Amino acid sequence: MPEIQQKQLQVETHVSQVKVVANERRIEQVLTNFLTNAIRYSPPQERIILAIEVKGELVKISVENKGAHIEKEHLEKIWERFYRIDASRKRSDGGTGLGLAISKNILMLHGVEYGVCNTKNGVQFYFYLPIKK
Repeated sequence: MPEIQQKQLQVETHVSQVKVVANERRIEQVLTNFLTNAIRYSPPQERIILAIEVKGELVKISVENKGAHIEKEHLEKIWERFYRIDASRKRSDGGTGLGLAISKNILMLHGVEYGVCNTKNGVQFYFYLPIKK
């Protein structure tokens, strides 16, 4: 919350209650990592959008921040441990470079599709979970 207030960000949610099959604590960790990145890379006074969309028997969970796109050659590499798009960034500037690698491993253990894409005005991280029947 302090970073959100400091940067005067708006968090917009498009959510509905849907029961899914997942390890609650691990998925919470993925969402925390995605939201932390969205906060870190959002310009001041912009929006972060958290959305849950039902897609058949799956739920798409996404976090989108408005701001600069990720260059195409970096989109797959950002999931690697310690990878930084801007090599000049130091750990003291925030982050360890492990959040997305940890998220990738959690999502792989869940056996679900996940990814990142550039949107019209920013970047979206997403993953899918099966709906609990």
